[in-house]
Amino acid sequence: MECQIVACEQVVFAGASTGVYARSRDGWFGVLPGHAPAVFALADAELRVNTEGGTRVFHVHGGTLFVAPDNVTVLTEQASPVA
Repeated sequence: MECQIVACEQVVFAGASTGVYARSRDGWFGVLPGHAPAVFALADAELRVNTEGGTRVFHVHGGTLFVAPDNVTVLTEQASPVA
């Protein structure tokens, strides 16, 4: 599935993913290919994107995660890669 992380009109990550793991205000959740459409309010926390090449970790400052068929989009005010 495709994944995009967009912060203040800047694309921080765009690419294929095998899973996305994030924390909402209610706790951690995961999105795998085939997930039902959904919308989640994100907490100020790490967001993990699993890819064929490994796991990419980002710190997001709140925002919204949208799940559509074969697509995950994260809109947040600020996102930065975690080293």
